[in-house]
Amino acid sequence: MKHTILSVFFALALIVNAKAIDKNKNLNRETNASYFAQNNFEAKYHDAKNVVWSNVDGYYKAAFTLNGVKKSAFFNAQGEYVATTEYISGEKLPAKSLEKLKKLYKDYTLGEVLQFEVDDTAGAGAYTSSSDNMYYFASLRKEDSQIVVKITAQNDVSFFRSL
Repeated sequence: MKHTILSVFFALALIVNAKAIDKNKNLNRETNASYFAQNNFEAKYHDAKNVVWSNVDGYYKAAFTLNGVKKSAFFNAQGEYVATTEYISGEKLPAKSLEKLKKLYKDYTLGEVLQFEVDDTAGAGAYTSSSDNMYYFASLRKEDSQIVVKITAQNDVSFFRSL
């Protein structure tokens, strides 16, 4: 009798597990994100709202709202967390960075600023160059030209690319 009850319990557990796996497979197809990326996202941002998944340049991107702030988190092909981005106002740049930016690019107008927080254990290719994990990318306009500069935690400002 004891073996019968355990067998029934074990069979029910397998059925429930199989249904959960099927549900996750469907969820992954609908959201364009791997199971691991979704689980890692949930662990890191469990209070996130309005999550929308997409694929961007080989990365899984989760656009979401956290505490009323719109952010995006990126995960690599293995589902490991890589970085989080958030648009901020220029006034939120560190004071020394803003001062240096105005000095080096005095003829330019500051546009959008993207705060880029990197997981230093996952690596993010060309975006990382030091042990600090916070970077800013600012767009600057001057007449007919637009450029993007990179600002590091050490207040280093460098040309990143033309737009």
